[in-house]
Amino acid sequence: DSLDKSSYFFGYDFFNLRDSLAFWENMAPPNNYILGPGDEIIVYLWGETQLTKSYTINRDGKIYDDKVGVLSLTGKTIKESKLHLIDQFGTIYSTLKGRVPTTFLDISLGELKTININVVGKVKYPGVYPLHPYSNAITSLIMAGGVDTTGSLRAIKIIRAKKPDIEIDLYDYLIKGNLPENIQLRDQDIVFVPNRLSLIKIDSSIYRPGFYETKPMETVKDLINYAGGLKSTSSSKISIKRTTPIDKRSDNKSKVYNFYIDYKNSSYEKVTNGDIVLIRSILKTRNQVEIIGQVKRPGLYEYFPGMTLDDLIVLGGGFNDST
Repeated sequence: DSLDKSSYFFGYDFFNLRDSLAFWENMAPPNNYILGPGDEIIVYLWGETQLTKSYTINRDGKIYDDKVGVLSLTGKTIKESKLHLIDQFGTIYSTLKGRVPTTFLDISLGELKTININVVGKVKYPGVYPLHPYSNAITSLIMAGGVDTTGSLRAIKIIRAKKPDIEIDLYDYLIKGNLPENIQLRDQDIVFVPNRLSLIKIDSSIYRPGFYETKPMETVKDLINYAGGLKSTSSSKISIKRTTPIDKRSDNKSKVYNFYIDYKNSSYEKVTNGDIVLIRSILKTRNQVEIIGQVKRPGLYEYFPGMTLDDLIVLGGGFNDST
């Protein structure tokens, strides 16, 4: 069988939201939001000392206060910045410190910087995108028009200068709703979508038939779970059509072969790139008996274990019908 390219490729339609994506300026910043050049912060002192003042972080990642001096905030989260400012402002406003402080400090974000993100690889519209600073890797992929079906959803990389690459597997998010960690983007990050790791087709008596991507060492059971699980009418016998990998082929053996496994063994059978997995349905059966002739209610009745002729006649109206 040839793989029908018009069939459903799991997960790729999620990114078809490019024209509807919007951010609201009043949305709360994520806890891990990193301050950087261009961000405006507003410092509030309240209690015994009252003060409201705004600062814009310069290109060097610093702000300047005429009393406290130069303060470096770049690379710090909002929580870390607050603690840093309390420590630094406390040198001028002594009531901020001590066992029972009478002045308190809080900060909020004003105008925010725009971050420039490079999105490359197997996306529909690769390029450099100016994004809202709360953006993450998923946002960038939507802005780039989504991932091409030849691209991977399971090995996406965030490449950041002088930092280890971050690899993202979006299946956990798309199937279970678990948002991957460490996917908030920073200015000049590169989001790279490599070629997909594999192409596996699963069809027939399954809730979400289509093409899926599996990682090395994943099994038929994993694939079934990705496809939504078996239906109640599914057979326990699973058909697998497999193409021998190029490096294991020999001229005197068939390059394509078929075999069956039982569902209870599906967690032991590893899937291979190019597999076609078919979950067939059990045969439909009629578990019924029929009564006809001079009875009040002739017709079909559901059979049950231990059912007798007398049971059937009673269901059909019995012997004592006056007609």
